[in-house]
Amino acid sequence: YDAMFDVTSNWLNNTRVGLMYRYMLLAPKGATQVAKTILSPFTHVRNFLSATAFAAANGIIPLKDPNAVRDAFKFAGANFKGTRQQQEFYEELLELGVVNSNVRLGDLSRLLEDVKFGETMTSDKGLRLLLKPLSRIKRMSEDLYTAEDDFWKIYTFSQEQKRLADALIKSGIKKGETFTDGAGRTVKFTDDYIKREAADIVKNNVPNYDFVGEVIKGLRKAPIGNFVSFPAEILRTGTNIVRRGLKEINETVVRADGTTAKPFQTIGYTRLFGMGATTVAVPYALTEAFRAL
Repeated sequence: YDAMFDVTSNWLNNTRVGLMYRYMLLAPKGATQVAKTILSPFTHVRNFLSATAFAAANGIIPLKDPNAVRDAFKFAGANFKGTRQQQEFYEELLELGVVNSNVRLGDLSRLLEDVKFGETMTSDKGLRLLLKPLSRIKRMSEDLYTAEDDFWKIYTFSQEQKRLADALIKSGIKKGETFTDGAGRTVKFTDDYIKREAADIVKNNVPNYDFVGEVIKGLRKAPIGNFVSFPAEILRTGTNIVRRGLKEINETVVRADGTTAKPFQTIGYTRLFGMGATTVAVPYALTEAFRAL
């Protein structure tokens, strides 16, 4: 994949046909994608509202927990001027791989890098001064687009932590105690374990640009097609949600006293129900409702 990327990059940068393709096709494509995503108010609304589907598909009711909503709103804005506490928590989420991984924005950013968007235009001092305010608007729009995506990832992360901890306590495992999970590993019930388990769920069950294959990412350089990474991530996360739900239903853990339990069974059934409702029931019901109206 790296070799293919290098060959393509060399062709775009060092051949006459490649340069024509880059500036006459990919650059306009990147510009139109900027206009219809981060610079479009309607797309910002859609980006925020559509992300509720990924929480719902994991069996999480959107906006159910007011405290989690408040915290998600507060920490998702850490890209802007946040407090030191907000910045530190956001850095932790970055380290865990929970936030700053918007799939559409990832495709767009890489495409703009491919064509060195604006590099030649801003080589002139006059044009650089003229485009500086527009660059600031673009950067703020990107931050807002990321925050809209991060809000739901932080909310999902919070709810996954809560229900994992509640499930273990309900099954008779107290904080600080150890148990053997379904894979035979000895695990200690700590806040760190819950955080990392919840982060793993968010990374694998919510679209994440870091998990898109290089071949799929490379398709952004095709003359047609927009944001190809997003449908690829829908397939990956949809499969992972079902796989995770089945695992939770069937996983048996062994407590420290030698007795067994299935602490995550209810979460698994809820996750599968959420996936079914989000992909089948809700779209059908909305279609019929609007058709009736």
